[in-house]
Amino acid sequence: MNTLSSWLRFCGLLPLLVVLAGCLSAPTPPLKLGTNLWPGYEPLYLARERNLLTADKVVLVELLSASEVMRAFRNGAIDAAALTLDEVVSLRAVGLKPVIVQVADISNGADVILARSGIESVADLRGRRVGVEATALGAYMLSRALSLHQMSHEDVEVVRMEVNEHREAFLSGDVEAIVTFDPVRQQLLEAGAVQIFDSSQIPGEIVDVLVVRESLLQSHHDQIQHLIRGWQQSLDLIRSQPKFSAQLMARRLRLTPNEVLQSQQDLELPGWQRSRALMEPTARPLQQQAEKLADTMYHHQLIDVVPDLEGLIYSRYPDA
Repeated sequence: MNTLSSWLRFCGLLPLLVVLAGCLSAPTPPLKLGTNLWPGYEPLYLARERNLLTADKVVLVELLSASEVMRAFRNGAIDAAALTLDEVVSLRAVGLKPVIVQVADISNGADVILARSGIESVADLRGRRVGVEATALGAYMLSRALSLHQMSHEDVEVVRMEVNEHREAFLSGDVEAIVTFDPVRQQLLEAGAVQIFDSSQIPGEIVDVLVVRESLLQSHHDQIQHLIRGWQQSLDLIRSQPKFSAQLMARRLRLTPNEVLQSQQDLELPGWQRSRALMEPTARPLQQQAEKLADTMYHHQLIDVVPDLEGLIYSRYPDA
């Protein structure tokens, strides 16, 4: 009888124990978001500095290059990443499922091909050594620049290097041209480099985005919403206090505040409404751009297959 009553008493406590276990379970860990150094990603760090992004929700992981960011995403070392749209397509082409949760920027001249004095056009690159981050945006930029001038990769000597190697390789003469972006762009222009191509010549094709693994969309819903809101609040600060924001961002970029403001002139940083319009599921402008980009990349042999882009765009983008 005592055994029976003890059993019944234990059974009666089971629901309470389940509730307590749920209360004591570990909180959802923060998103680990990887970035490389680029003005278009700097609103993330401004948001962190102004406490618009908090470490319990989003942890920023600073890496040396876009190639390192992609490796970290492939290897599972990070949960989210700041990438160009072509890099996202490349990850999809190898079977990964990054999902775009925010359009970071649209490059309108911020990505460039720089050359040594005496090289005046893309056509003059024939037979020259060109430095490029071959697994990332650089490969796409070079392919598009060459194709627009009826050239191919066979017409140049491609030297693979990551962005943290760009400045030294160009200044030392290891390469005669380089596919790069700020802050390296402004540093090399000040050193006498000549700009022979930029992203304004392929309008709308170079888009930077923030992505999260598809498998984390449900479990990290609050963190994703926090990331989007923190990003947009950071843009509000940049627009309302441009000089103050530029001073804060200049430290990490190792540029002057004026150079930061100048770099922003070549970027569109979409606010709430523009972001929602780009990610809108009916007109599908960003989806269509990604599909067009995938076809172009396949044509230029930058990917082996045209990837499945189903579910590429986040469907729960918040209202302002």
